[in-house]
Amino acid sequence: MKAISRTISWSAALALILSSTHAAGAATPDWFPRAEMMNIGVYYYPEAWPQNQWARDMANMHKMGMEFVHMGEFAWAFMEPEEGKFDFDWLEKNVALAQQNGMKVILCTPSATPPVWLSRKHPEILMVDATGKRMNHGGRQQGDWSSPVYREYVAKIVTELAKRFGHDKRVWGWQLDNELSHYEKEFSYSPAATARFREWLKEKYGDIGHLNADWGTAFWSMVYQNFEQIEIPNQLDHAGLPNPHAQLDFNRWFASEGADFLRLQTRILRQYGADQWITTNYMAMYGDIDPMRSAKDLDAFTWTHYPVHGDVFAENGPLGFRLGSGAIQSFMHDFMRPINGISGLMELQPGQVNWGVVNPWPQPGAIHMWIMRAFAAGARMVCTYRYRQPLFGNEQYHKGLVETDGVTPSPGGREYMEAMKDVLKLRAKYKPEAKEPAAYAKRRTAFLINFDNRWDIENHKQTTRWDTVGHWMKYYRALKSMMAPVDVVTEERDLSGYGFVVAPAYQLVDKALVAKWTTYAENGGHLVLTSRTGEKDRRGYFPETLWAEQIYGLIGAKLPIYDLLPGTLEGHVTADGARYAWGSWADVLEPDAGTTTLATYADQFYAGKAAAVTHKLGKGSVTYIGVDTVNGELETALMRKVYTAAGAAPANLAADFIVDWRDGFWVATNFTSTAKAIPARPGAEILSGARSVIPGGVTVWVE
Repeated sequence: MKAISRTISWSAALALILSSTHAAGAATPDWFPRAEMMNIGVYYYPEAWPQNQWARDMANMHKMGMEFVHMGEFAWAFMEPEEGKFDFDWLEKNVALAQQNGMKVILCTPSATPPVWLSRKHPEILMVDATGKRMNHGGRQQGDWSSPVYREYVAKIVTELAKRFGHDKRVWGWQLDNELSHYEKEFSYSPAATARFREWLKEKYGDIGHLNADWGTAFWSMVYQNFEQIEIPNQLDHAGLPNPHAQLDFNRWFASEGADFLRLQTRILRQYGADQWITTNYMAMYGDIDPMRSAKDLDAFTWTHYPVHGDVFAENGPLGFRLGSGAIQSFMHDFMRPINGISGLMELQPGQVNWGVVNPWPQPGAIHMWIMRAFAAGARMVCTYRYRQPLFGNEQYHKGLVETDGVTPSPGGREYMEAMKDVLKLRAKYKPEAKEPAAYAKRRTAFLINFDNRWDIENHKQTTRWDTVGHWMKYYRALKSMMAPVDVVTEERDLSGYGFVVAPAYQLVDKALVAKWTTYAENGGHLVLTSRTGEKDRRGYFPETLWAEQIYGLIGAKLPIYDLLPGTLEGHVTADGARYAWGSWADVLEPDAGTTTLATYADQFYAGKAAAVTHKLGKGSVTYIGVDTVNGELETALMRKVYTAAGAAPANLAADFIVDWRDGFWVATNFTSTAKAIPARPGAEILSGARSVIPGGVTVWVE
């Protein structure tokens, strides 16, 4: 009876927690003082190291310049070694050591690593993969967010953590879970997940008939009689493809379920919290979790980034595999920052990693450059994973800030120290009254993305050559080569403050969005749309109209057909005397009277037809670029024409040589394989680096 009464008690407490509401407010000045601009810190796992080394390690972190320490994310078995028996004394000792060394503390909830006693007692808390196999103890991220039992135990440990540290002034902030995902297993197909998916569908549709209508179940006799007949879409369950409308709703539910799991923990912490901020470390570009669904729950938006892990990044030249992608890193900063203005890198590579297909050594200077790219993009914090390289376990080959002796700074550690010295130097020159340069501000651009679009396109790619994120990057790289400040935002954002809006591959639209875009252009904004835009409604249906007709009036053209090329075949497009190759997607356009053709197809049966068009709309303009080229050079050329015609005087930097302004400072970061000259006036004061920026180099200056 004791166990039953305890379960009832916790269920009642959990219901009380979930019934409370507390939206994340604006960050207080005490969290992230403007004059500090950016803090740098490090992950530490005291539970993995002898207690007699803790004080030494904390002192060395401080000596290296670290301003905060991050602890606890994988330590559930140490926090609750037996059910109901909690031990935070070891963590308390390390919080005290951090304070003694002048470092702030980020504590984590340990929900990513349920202990073995919990997995053995309640195997139903473990996720089930697409084959129907239940996961086992011995890794991480194997817990099923949808399991009510798992949520109950997570609520218990988070509550105990909150009681112990929620009012602790030494604790600066909290990280929830870790890289919320199931990694390679992607989704859980458990009975608990299925039940919660069904409940979500009931709430969304109310009546099974409405679901049948939106899912188009008349096709292939897929009609459902009740919600209990619905299973999670699973490719392994079907001889053909699952229903794409069901898949789209499942993607939406999964992202909402992740946000709900974070919300559970956030509300508990806020019940007990004092002046502490809350975040989680996302993997937004690569996972299926949408940070925007937590916009009202979290105080800061942080993410994980490992720039060098075996990818070649050929666009950056022969050193790309050592430098990483400047576009991807910068894009993610520009996505996280606008959500509420407080963002940063919670997990940044300190050297070689262990999990890539190939794990090369980063280019000397690149780690320092990544940190300063974060600074330039407005990050308020950068934290590296990790202080010490493990001597055992799955991540033995993952470098840390110190070598395997536990004390000697590693090459990456020395670059973190260098970056911290740069930040201290810039703090001394910080001027709160600094104003963003007018020419730079005039190029400010809203880059619209929508996770529904990405999911729907992935469910119907139509060609293996299409890459949605790669398509985004062609336009983003073009923007950064023009030295445009960019906010990556969703369509709910007020667009009136942006001179330019770029909305690439915006497949799902409705009348309200088309009207919003139309009003934006009519009022003087310059809108750029790209291939695959406007094909479907929000359900993923084709409207009963001509192909993509819902955007014809907006773009000043018709779009009778699109084309795709197989294998490695290439078609060609010409613009202003230059020739460009394409292979993945080509919208063939018929311009209306008054619409200007910017590019034409040079071959195929539609040679001479328009590939890109522009026209004036009210006080502004709308440009439609219907072809996805191989290397993005056409997209860059056409974007430059749009910005030049609008009087925005775009710069002409090499792609991935990225220059931004922040708090009075210009920062240039060179992700290319050749030296680049900074776009500074002759009298500019160089604060760090040189006028010629080497590959993996950084220069900071004021004008």
